[in-house]
Amino acid sequence: MQRLFIGIQGKAVCLDKATGDILWSTKLKSSSSVTNVYYEENQVFAYSGGHLFCLNAGTGEIMWENGLSGYGFGACIIASESQSSAAAISNQVASQQAAASSTIVATTSSGSSGSGD
Repeated sequence: MQRLFIGIQGKAVCLDKATGDILWSTKLKSSSSVTNVYYEENQVFAYSGGHLFCLNAGTGEIMWENGLSGYGFGACIIASESQSSAAAISNQVASQQAAASSTIVATTSSGSSGSGD
């Protein structure tokens, strides 16, 4: 596989692993800072802002969307029956924690005005 899939700022993005070129970018409904993605069998599953999307891995076209009614807008871990759930969960939790930490640091840094010592 020569593609890399990332989730960022409410978008699912496909990159060429050899060049880093963007092959496609799909805007999802949300501008959530945390966008989880998972690849399986030529489909990319992306969670952003309380919605789960299934995209065609070759084109980025949204094949279906589920609003996950009643589940809220919190963090989401995506796993399937064909993968090692423990590894997937561990990787996704680490990614979510890193994203949350960077948001807190950025907010704290931009919100501080100095003590004027």
